[in-house]
Amino acid sequence: MPYATPPPSFQREVLPILRTACLGCHAAPSPAGGISLASYADLMKGGKSGAAIAPGKSGSSRLVQMMAGTVKPQMPPTGSLKASDVDVIRRWADAGAKDDLPIPLKSTPGKAGSISSKSAAVTASLSSAIASVRPVGKLLNIAAPVQSLAFSPDGNMLAVGTYQKVLLCDPVTRQITSVWGGHTDSVRSVAFSPDGKWLAAGGGTSGAFGDARLWNVVARRAGKTLASQTDAVNAVAFSPDGKLLAAASADKSVQIWDAASGKPLQTLRDHADSVLGLAFRADGKYMASCGADKSFKIWDTVTWKRLYTIGAHEEPVTALAFNSDNSLLSAGADRVAKVWNVAADNASSSRTLGGHEKPVLCVAVSQDGQFAVTGSADNTVKLWKIGDGSNLATFTDAKDWVYAVRFSPDGKRLAAGTWNGQVYLWNIETRKLEGAFSTLRPER
Repeated sequence: MPYATPPPSFQREVLPILRTACLGCHAAPSPAGGISLASYADLMKGGKSGAAIAPGKSGSSRLVQMMAGTVKPQMPPTGSLKASDVDVIRRWADAGAKDDLPIPLKSTPGKAGSISSKSAAVTASLSSAIASVRPVGKLLNIAAPVQSLAFSPDGNMLAVGTYQKVLLCDPVTRQITSVWGGHTDSVRSVAFSPDGKWLAAGGGTSGAFGDARLWNVVARRAGKTLASQTDAVNAVAFSPDGKLLAAASADKSVQIWDAASGKPLQTLRDHADSVLGLAFRADGKYMASCGADKSFKIWDTVTWKRLYTIGAHEEPVTALAFNSDNSLLSAGADRVAKVWNVAADNASSSRTLGGHEKPVLCVAVSQDGQFAVTGSADNTVKLWKIGDGSNLATFTDAKDWVYAVRFSPDGKRLAAGTWNGQVYLWNIETRKLEGAFSTLRPER
């Protein structure tokens, strides 16, 4: 059947409908009816009742029939799927039920992404835009975007998450000392275990699966790969005792793992949109998660019950960091960061850190609890005194969006990573730039 307009995209239009309406019952490991709807491959495998989609024939496609209510039981059981959503799936099936690859970013001179791709990152689909980074560094000889940063507990290493790789760097000489590859897409989050023996790297393939890979820092080799989420992992965090690893995904879930055995312990599903950030409190009693649903949630780490939800910002909450005094800092696409007093039954905002002209994409707290740092799409990094909320310095050396910020454990150095593949390091005491380096380097 011909269409005047292009058929619907599976990745951009069909899959989001399936995730929203169907994954509650049709996800691994035990999907209802034996059919998982987590990916194109799963859908086309069908289930116990046979094929779910007949390419070119929506009228004969069981999935379409059940969604339209012409075959029982109607799916989803609530019958709440909009007629327009059913029509999208019907038109996609009639057009041949084909998969499509993510559209590569359109490059502009000197940039690792287009203006439109960046604008998308500050909407409710923020994590999808971040997850869509393509291998521009390899194809166009442009430095790959820095997605994440982490200092080792002793401060001797700086881990940089970028496209398909983790770079280990010496923060003093700013030399790349090791390259750990093998990731399927951008490494969106990195975190060292408290003892420094392991590095967790979160990523996966947008729209397909999420994983967290554990690297043995001492042996400099890959360890376990923990994978169960149906979309890219946006954030990873170790518990303060190092026994647990949490992974936040664009599929709206948070997975809790036993870090030693790799055994999945809990799956937390309470966010209404992509989960973008995670943080454990220093005493390990609480974990906070935040997301594109403009909220953060506080979880009891013994029962894994959600204690409460705070509508924290007017736009997606992009990142979180607990302070040593148990307060919580949140970063928002609404251009501000906030300091929260976190109790067992509620959280209240005690201070707003304003001044950025564009979305705040990352936040970090110094180990002594005195200072915070924010990075923004306005290409600036701001240093704050948490006690009174004063802005101590604004660093303007970056030439592109700042996606990651971190303090060194001794509090003497500040690192920031940007969209155009640069890592900057400043001296906190002098407020001067020590230097910068690029993610672009010869393959090894």
